[in-house]
Amino acid sequence: MGELFLLAFFLAILVGMLSAIMGIGGGAFYVPILMFLFGIDYKVAIGTSLVIIICSTLTSALTYMKQHQIFFRVALYLAIPAIIASTICSYLTQFISTFYLSLFFVFFTFLIGIQMVFPDRKFIFLISRGPTFEEEKKTSFGAKIYAKLSYLHLLVWGLIAGATNGFTGLGGGIINIPAMLLGGVPIHVAVATSSFVIFCTSTAAALVHFSLGHTAPIPVFVVFIAGAMVGALIGARIAHYVPEKKLRFGFGFVVIAVSLSVFLQLFL
Repeated sequence: MGELFLLAFFLAILVGMLSAIMGIGGGAFYVPILMFLFGIDYKVAIGTSLVIIICSTLTSALTYMKQHQIFFRVALYLAIPAIIASTICSYLTQFISTFYLSLFFVFFTFLIGIQMVFPDRKFIFLISRGPTFEEEKKTSFGAKIYAKLSYLHLLVWGLIAGATNGFTGLGGGIINIPAMLLGGVPIHVAVATSSFVIFCTSTAAALVHFSLGHTAPIPVFVVFIAGAMVGALIGARIAHYVPEKKLRFGFGFVVIAVSLSVFLQLFL
């Protein structure tokens, strides 16, 4: 058992680091790791994944704040609908069978992998109708950044990201980031802002899953949270210097492999 916890700790560091660099929650890995290594039920894995994500994204978001890389108005209009949807969908998981929730997880993780490997295949489109707002900031790296986005664009995609998070425990970054990129937000700022949004939405979803009893034993929590926070701290500090395209490509293939593995497990 000690070797199992040690493996889980190092896997959590790796996932936490990659998640901070790419601005995603990491649930695409936490959920299957919890299921396969510890034999945890899918719904419990969702709730546990969300708690791990809260801790890791808080760590990375605080680091990004110090670097002045978070667009807080953008985060607000993504987070508000996401929190509402995430809370509702988390509550609904008690009425949906584990099998169908697992299929939903497989579907979205597969889309995540495809979008990472083939970034030109967009599953998210720009909503340009309605009023817009502008946001600009100067980062601690000396870069001046600017974006102009539609309120409706952020509200709609925030709602979808929150629903996905509540049902799957994935975090929602795979929707948040492309939505911001379409609005002209630079990639590193989108990653930083997404980390903050995921922290907010995952907190809401985790509270609901916790109330439903979807939580793992405390030793499992401790190992994964410790590893994820260490990884997130490392990832947020080096994210600005990492060749994001190469990392995204490799990460995408791994995510596709994970989704296929979960799919096969459902029918074996």
